[in-house]
Amino acid sequence: MWKLLTVFDRVERRLIFAALLVCCAIPFFFTMRLPLKPWKETQAAFDITDSCPRNKVVAICSNWVAGSQGENWPQYQAIVSHCMLKHIKFIVFCMDSDPTAPLFAETVNQIEAKKYHRVYGVDWANLGMARGAPLMMGKLGRDLKAVFPIDQRGYATNNPVKLPVLQGINSTRDFHILWCVDYQPDNNWMVWLDPTGRTPIAYASAGIVTGSWYPFLASGQMKGMMAGLRGAAEYEDLLQEKYGARYNQEGLRGNRLLVPLAFGHLVIILFVVLGNIGMIARRRSGRGVA
Repeated sequence: MWKLLTVFDRVERRLIFAALLVCCAIPFFFTMRLPLKPWKETQAAFDITDSCPRNKVVAICSNWVAGSQGENWPQYQAIVSHCMLKHIKFIVFCMDSDPTAPLFAETVNQIEAKKYHRVYGVDWANLGMARGAPLMMGKLGRDLKAVFPIDQRGYATNNPVKLPVLQGINSTRDFHILWCVDYQPDNNWMVWLDPTGRTPIAYASAGIVTGSWYPFLASGQMKGMMAGLRGAAEYEDLLQEKYGARYNQEGLRGNRLLVPLAFGHLVIILFVVLGNIGMIARRRSGRGVA
């Protein structure tokens, strides 16, 4: 028996790659969803965002680019779809990121705007890029339009005709919540944006760095979090649960990408187990080092 199991000690790597390819591809041909119980930090961020009044905006620092879009795109899209579904006004800007970051954000904005028939300047504004953090973070908290005198399209941010969404929006007092969507968001937001702590802050980051945020969640400096791809899928589920058929899930990536990710993890775990069985079998059969 042990001799038969030694075959697993030297599994051809091409077989492992082929198994990963097949298992990760299956969910793209068949509709599948994983049962999820939203984590409390996802629920908290959702509840705060959902309660935004009409006289305030959801502010989003969207710093993600091509390298992190696998997790950050679904997270950002979940927030934007939430705002557009419920007619919550929002502004998006980038801070010390790649020049392509505002373009990635606007691509998602346009996709969701077509689904919910929202209008640029009325329902949202893309303010483009600012550099000089953390000082610019503090200045943004006091005078938004001094940091962003024009938006991504070249409109003056104090123009009531082109950007009515920004009328009456001047500082963090007018932000209902600040979301920072990035591979690893900057901790300086919690220090510089609003030292009084009155502005809720939530992060959407890559799953591998989410452990860094739990001390800030425990202290109350952060009010919520979207943890990697799972967080995006949870947020989508919360929207589906609350808004039902009104929630247009076409083109969303959270749940769609979570299934192949889970399948890939299962394949890796399986081959790790088989490899260890093969190693033990080789030793037991007397053909390896005792």
